[in-house]
Amino acid sequence: MFEKFIAEQNPHWRNVPLEAGYLREVTTELKKFMSARQIVALVGIRRCGKSTVAKQIINHLLHDKKVKPENILFLNLESPLLARYKTDPANLQRIYEEYLAALNPGGKTYVFLDEVQFFSDWQVFVKSLYEKGGVKFFVTGSNSRLLSSEMATILSGRSITKNISPFSFREVLKVKGLNVERKMDAAANEAKVVRFFRNYLKTGGFPEVVLEKSKELGKEILTNYYKNILYQDIVPRFEVKKMREIENLLLYLFSNIGQDYSYNSLGKYLKIQDKTVKEYISFFEKSFLLFEVSNYQYSIKKQENYPKRSYSADNGFINVVSFSFSENFGRFLENSVFIALLAKGKEIFYHREKFECDFLVKEKTKIIEAIQVTKELALTNEKRELGGLLEAMEKYKLKTGFILTENQEEERRIGNKRIHIVPVWKWLLEK
Repeated sequence: MFEKFIAEQNPHWRNVPLEAGYLREVTTELKKFMSARQIVALVGIRRCGKSTVAKQIINHLLHDKKVKPENILFLNLESPLLARYKTDPANLQRIYEEYLAALNPGGKTYVFLDEVQFFSDWQVFVKSLYEKGGVKFFVTGSNSRLLSSEMATILSGRSITKNISPFSFREVLKVKGLNVERKMDAAANEAKVVRFFRNYLKTGGFPEVVLEKSKELGKEILTNYYKNILYQDIVPRFEVKKMREIENLLLYLFSNIGQDYSYNSLGKYLKIQDKTVKEYISFFEKSFLLFEVSNYQYSIKKQENYPKRSYSADNGFINVVSFSFSENFGRFLENSVFIALLAKGKEIFYHREKFECDFLVKEKTKIIEAIQVTKELALTNEKRELGGLLEAMEKYKLKTGFILTENQEEERRIGNKRIHIVPVWKWLLEK
């Protein structure tokens, strides 16, 4: 019943090379999980390159690990051909049995399930085969049910979750033909690096957009991504009825990246109930479209009483979706720093007491890093920017801190504190 579909999904069985694009940095990191028994879950926003990473892993298995082609099964569960079968996980078992009968692979098999959220109760099939052994699973998905905490519940600790993001700035440069593996490479090509960085701030890192030569077509692609995530993922999945409400809230948040808000203040401004605002924002987070950052407090209950801030999954969305945002260059810088921290799996907060500090990075139970972002450190803002950073450094007992700018670079010592002032693009290349 599924033979033709399975064959079309797996050209490597016919020795047809898999088109897997530019090698992603995360693919190299994932190689260490090849021998682990756990299910590997690749999660992230739509079109960020999860399927590409999965195919790069397949290529690694074929060429480096010398796994036989017939021992690797790839299935795109978003395929329209599976639409009428997706409500019954037993159909996944049928597909797998047809695969076994057709190819009769000997030994361990590697099964890749792409965009698993399109198949109801897919975990029933995965858990069943996992328990029998002899199968290594890789699954990809575009909603946060696949994040580590929920995966642990769904698959009872049988999984390892890895977040996949759009291209990092380093990857963008590599795609553009500029290798900056060494500091000297970046220094020798600084003018080019800065030019690409200014473009990256506005267009973001989605692979298809980065590879598109036409700026206008790139904007159109980003607009379509945004619409697809909102109208094809969020609205039907969460059964949103009041379209104008959720559209207005999303527009407001994209237009006010990194700005304080409370659910109550947003509700009053947009004429929406505050509990509905909170619910909608959770939908955006679950689809990896926007991420909320809290003021750091030792008590989680206290934390809830402070304003929140939101950041975009990609700078390109800010450029094409937001209203009257294009002149605020500092916000583009700030969002790019957030994206880099998020891609590294950091737990991120902001600081506010007498002054403010844009980002605090938490590891286990400790704040380990404080970062301030501003277009330029000048006489007009020095007291505020330095004050916020120093206040955070003092409170969390940090000896060093960062002020990230458009192009300034120096080091300052204030008392026993060392402050690194670094261009954002240079900091991104060192992450």
